[in-house]
Amino acid sequence: MTNREKGFIYSCLLFTLISEMLLSPFYPQLFSDYFQVDGVQATSFFIICCRLVVIVMTPLWAMIWKLRDFQKCIPILLTAMGGCKILLPMGHTFLYFLIVSLILLCFQSGIYLLYPTLVAASKNEEEKVRATTTYLWIFHGSVVVSGMAGSFMVNQPFPFDSYYVFAFIDFVFAIASGFVFSRNEAMRKRGCVKKKENSVKRKSRRWSVEFLGYLLTVFLFYIGHNAIRPYFTVILDDRFGLTKQVSSLLYVLPSIVAIVLQFLLPKRCLKTHMKAIFISLTGITGGLLIIQSAARSIWLFVFIRILYGMCFFVSLAALDLLFFQMGIGKKAPLSYSIVSSMQNVSLLLSPMAALMMVQHNGLEAPFLLCGFLLLGSTLSIIVSSIHMDPSSSNSMKRGVERRENL
Repeated sequence: MTNREKGFIYSCLLFTLISEMLLSPFYPQLFSDYFQVDGVQATSFFIICCRLVVIVMTPLWAMIWKLRDFQKCIPILLTAMGGCKILLPMGHTFLYFLIVSLILLCFQSGIYLLYPTLVAASKNEEEKVRATTTYLWIFHGSVVVSGMAGSFMVNQPFPFDSYYVFAFIDFVFAIASGFVFSRNEAMRKRGCVKKKENSVKRKSRRWSVEFLGYLLTVFLFYIGHNAIRPYFTVILDDRFGLTKQVSSLLYVLPSIVAIVLQFLLPKRCLKTHMKAIFISLTGITGGLLIIQSAARSIWLFVFIRILYGMCFFVSLAALDLLFFQMGIGKKAPLSYSIVSSMQNVSLLLSPMAALMMVQHNGLEAPFLLCGFLLLGSTLSIIVSSIHMDPSSSNSMKRGVERRENL
């Protein structure tokens, strides 16, 4: 994959993430003000429906990509997304906004498969590390940018009109995609995939064990990191009495740390020993969250939050790289679409788990729950490693010399 194609994919993912997260923190207020509904309940229902659509549609797009070159799908997806974003501000009811948003996600789910496609197309481990850390930098950067821009847009008379700007950007990307991707290169890679898929079939049993263990690890990992978010600012207000601005800063602090760490972290340390890195850092993160549940000093809380952001960024990169280094990465993006669906299942269940813990055990309970879930995630990857084929373990120790290109 050329640098021009990589730049296009990164840009496309960046604006897609920003458009998705721009107004999402303010949905309760917006739904109440513009649609005259209960903003909290409407937001919960909206998020649940959106997660379910992504869970179903991501694997479907992956299967479509196996039958057709993904380059041919990109302009269709972007054009449909642009059309939906034009329609979003035109409605005056919550039901209209919900239906158009779900249709938008039906197409947008396919765009997120560009990330595993990009990593799978990397020629060596160094390129995979660079692609993974760059995507995580883009993701955390979009969190910070959308948070700042969203706080400005929500105070405008017509905040939903911001979707017109993103619709125009999608149309520009749709046109540009026809000039960016090389058809001959796509056909060459597609033939390469078919040849490699035949060799993978002989190891399907080992692949299944690895994949199930990896899915359980992903499930526990994402719940462990997301169940603390719904009541995070409430906990800060109850424990320290901070202003909304300071609470928001602490909320996005891990993303700020991740952006800084992208430039400071030596990429070569992520080329090998992915499992050891993931197990150690995820275990440390679980311990930090357990300690944070009892932290009464604001400075200790901030210090732990910074350490949490560092461990989260590196462990998340290690988790993604494990996918491509282990045998399960050979079926990307189809297998990654299943991983993405598992992530969305975790994101769907996280608020429910947090609510149950708060109701029964108080505001500190989500921190304890997440800490033990992250420890369980490390245990899951350890157990799955024990049941791996010995030859697979040896290949992992050698850094997985065989390269797979999409």
